[in-house]
Amino acid sequence: MSKSIKITIWVVVVIVVIGLAWWWMAGSGQSSSSSSTSQSSSNTSAAVVSTNSTGNIAENTIVSTGTSDNDLDQDMTNIDAQMSGLSSDSANVDASVASSSQPVQ
Repeated sequence: MSKSIKITIWVVVVIVVIGLAWWWMAGSGQSSSSSSTSQSSSNTSAAVVSTNSTGNIAENTIVSTGTSDNDLDQDMTNIDAQMSGLSSDSANVDASVASSSQPVQ
């Protein structure tokens, strides 16, 4: 390659790197200010009510506006509980269908 092409490529790479760094800095600065604004303006949560395998009602709250690690961990715990409830319900339905599909004599 000629020397002018190498210089042009290096200039383009430097411009791209500077542009990506500027975009990342602008994005991270904006998201931290907007997340603190959204947390202070609205702190609502959605309650999901489901029944567990014993028929009792279990309430799992999903924090819809939380962005901290603790909020996300709590959401994951609630989702895991709901998924295990879904698995239990699915097993009950499968057992019900299997018992009802046997011919009556």
